[in-house]
Amino acid sequence: MNGVPLKVIQELMGHATIEMTMRYAHLSPDSRRTAVNVLDRPLAPACDIRATRGDGAANHS
Repeated sequence: MNGVPLKVIQELMGHATIEMTMRYAHLSPDSRRTAVNVLDRPLAPACDIRATRGDGAANHS
């Protein structure tokens, strides 16, 4: 929940499988809400494929 990858936690805890680690990786309602808010954000303009094509397509509507 604090940004540590589950794979790292798995190794630190000595779990044989990621499934075992996930049994203990319960998410709080706040962390789920934060994740949804992140996914709802619009993409940055630099992520727009039209902005990186180089043919001027991004300048035309």
